[in-house]
Amino acid sequence: MTKSSTTKILFAGLTGLAAGVAIGLLFAPESGSKARKRLKKRLKEVGENFREEFSDEIDKIKTVLHPGEEKESKSSFRNKRAKSKTP
Repeated sequence: MTKSSTTKILFAGLTGLAAGVAIGLLFAPESGSKARKRLKKRLKEVGENFREEFSDEIDKIKTVLHPGEEKESKSSFRNKRAKSKTP
């Protein structure tokens, strides 16, 4: 595949994604503020799941970028997460 065709495919995909998001927002059955709250909550969950899933890899990257600093273990991340969920 040439660079030109790859760029065209990527552009078409991003254009389709943008159109889908726009149509979804126009026809959403709830108000904008509710949709934003739901989206924010879901993105936060996805981020937390990503951090849990890839915590070892994240720690390796941190070690390479900041070799002198102490790294957090999985258990300390989970403890922070549990504390943040309590009211």
